Amino acid sequence: VIHDEDANLLTGTLVSYLLPTAEMLPDFELDHTETPTPFNPLGAKGVGEAGSIGATPAVQNAVIDALSTLGVHHLDMPATPGRIWHAIQDASSGPTT
Repeated sequence: VIHDEDANLLTGTLVSYLLPTAEMLPDFELDHTETPTPFNPLGAKGVGEAGSIGATPAVQNAVIDALSTLGVHHLDMPATPGRIWHAIQDASSGPTT
């Protein structure tokens, strides 16, 4: 998070951040390791999926946490700008009976 000298937020949206491009990345050396398994018909094993399983719920929970002060306590995935806007509008109009 970056603020100016008057404490104004300068990095309030994703537009403020420079995304890395391919030219900014180091060179990669790729290698393959194959260790078949006899425990299924394909002989295949999963690898690396565990790191990505928690990312989506973590981001979703962060969005809901950020919106909780506005009264939003649930948001269906994906957290699109439209869904977020509607959730804020619904929360600000109060509970419906």
